[in-house]
Amino acid sequence: MAALIPFLGLFFMTVSARTEKSFNSTSTPKIAERAANDSYGSSSTVAPSQVGMRMSTLNQIHSIVAKGMKIQAFPGCQILVMKDGKTVYDKCFGYYTYHKENKVKPNTMYDLASLSKTTGTLLAVMKLYDEKKLKLTDKASNFLPFLRGTNKADITIEELLFHESGLPAGLPFYQLVIEKKKIPSLLGSLNMPMLSIPTGDPTLQYKPGWAAKTPSEQYPFQAADSLYINQQFHQEAMQMIANAPLKSKTYRYSDLNFILLKEIVETITGMPMDQFLNQTYFIPMKMNYLTYLPLRSHPRDEIAPTMKKDFLRNQPLQGYVQDPDAALFGGVSGNAGLFGNAKDVAMIYQMLLNHGTLNGKRYLSKETCQLFTTKTSPDGRRGLGFDKPVPSNPLHSPCAPSAPPEVFGHTGYTGTCCWVDPSNQLIYVFLSNRTYPYDQTNKLARLRIRPKIQELIYKSLIK
Repeated sequence: MAALIPFLGLFFMTVSARTEKSFNSTSTPKIAERAANDSYGSSSTVAPSQVGMRMSTLNQIHSIVAKGMKIQAFPGCQILVMKDGKTVYDKCFGYYTYHKENKVKPNTMYDLASLSKTTGTLLAVMKLYDEKKLKLTDKASNFLPFLRGTNKADITIEELLFHESGLPAGLPFYQLVIEKKKIPSLLGSLNMPMLSIPTGDPTLQYKPGWAAKTPSEQYPFQAADSLYINQQFHQEAMQMIANAPLKSKTYRYSDLNFILLKEIVETITGMPMDQFLNQTYFIPMKMNYLTYLPLRSHPRDEIAPTMKKDFLRNQPLQGYVQDPDAALFGGVSGNAGLFGNAKDVAMIYQMLLNHGTLNGKRYLSKETCQLFTTKTSPDGRRGLGFDKPVPSNPLHSPCAPSAPPEVFGHTGYTGTCCWVDPSNQLIYVFLSNRTYPYDQTNKLARLRIRPKIQELIYKSLIK
């Protein structure tokens, strides 16, 4: 703590600026503005036979999905397959919940969870790399003063992207907010007022001064309905990262890596990351159904509920990010927070497959796309932000056995994935809310439903 005291003044000023932008943010297009983009650029739909695929094989996807819904691995889903820039399979299955009241529709938005890492945060990093505003060899501490003078001062952008920074998988940020005896708090001496937030759960209590029922400059981060988090959460969370134990710089998947990447993006651009992504990609690409903080721009019934309640909020989560860390950061975080439908997610990755262009407009250079989608860490487990197949261990690979090494993409905790195969010009998107009503048992992963569907896609290719 003593080593961080010189940076407290700088941090308070930085957080104050960020939270002012967050509280007054107009970065998410309003419903009317998105409605005006109803002709957004999606690919044309063709018969699979026109691009060398068998419809009879793709039709078998239905049986895999039906079995998954029957055993309640997920209540519903969207699946989209593209080949050679054309949509060949685009179907919705099931309902929002097991009560079967709201059918999944093409415009249903899902919480992308960690798929946000590559569909949001990584795109921002790629753009800044493209504009020569950062290099892979740059130290994160060049942009983040709170890392200077710590054992994390030499962590590079590349190490964050490869998940080889040495940072732990995660940290208990929620302990800053939820009442627990004998947990020291830097803000305990700031005389913040006590506020009782009724949760319906007598075991859940928020620390004095950390939560409010209504938003303000002091409480700008909305975590759920009538639940706003104190602006100082950001500063203390960053200090927790600075104080965290550092392990060996070998592969260790960590949300903290992408949380720091988001901080770097905002430091360089001088604006919230969601605003930067909207301006750079989502609005010009006419992404009507891809956004952070979806309740600012979409009716609640367009969003699939993610959980009935969780330990942090004890209320239904529909339109609020499931990930508790991202929730405490106000719904926009480097590790999670993005919501979308299958079509818009697919178009983001079609742009990457096109080496940076979509519908005649260039968003990234060919060289940047080539580097980020092909470079892997020395052990080959991970790409620059992207996940990869693990051919040497198919049972622990996130992809189907037939997926070639060139494939890149990511999965998400809520039951999502997108995989891109440059060698076969394939894109596969699966979106679901497998965490509803509760997330204890991950039947979707245990039964390898997503890889099984992907394997059918490969079997449908006409050799």
